[in-house]
Amino acid sequence: MRRINTMEVEPVSISEIPVGQSALTLRPDVVATVLDEGAVLLDLQTKYFYALNPSGWAVVQLLESGTTASAVQACCARWGAPADDAARAFVESLHAFGLLEAADASLEPVDATAIEAPSPWSQPTVERQAEPLQQVIVSAFDPSIPLAE
Repeated sequence: MRRINTMEVEPVSISEIPVGQSALTLRPDVVATVLDEGAVLLDLQTKYFYALNPSGWAVVQLLESGTTASAVQACCARWGAPADDAARAFVESLHAFGLLEAADASLEPVDATAIEAPSPWSQPTVERQAEPLQQVIVSAFDPSIPLAE
């Protein structure tokens, strides 16, 4: 097992995804909020937050419309990433956390030139919060949520 931010997960490889569906995308119930230094993802299904550094956010933007791990590595290399497997390992971490799914073949890939390259490049990171939220308010008009007095 490998450790991802003090959480043990079974090793997951992108190669385990069926060959005909090697493109990955962010699940539709994972929402992002951009911050000054990266972004935060909220998985509405598990109610966990995931903090991303700027390089991690740039990679996730590539995955929003669906792309392959190889395309992510190539784009990261253009952004100045060293020739190691850090980008692929990051994508595998997102997959291990359950944030990615096989992409629909009809999705149009995102234009990588439209994504601001992280400067300076650093190894992409994702940190999952220790505990899930107890309740996520999806709508301010939810009648089950008590009003503040």
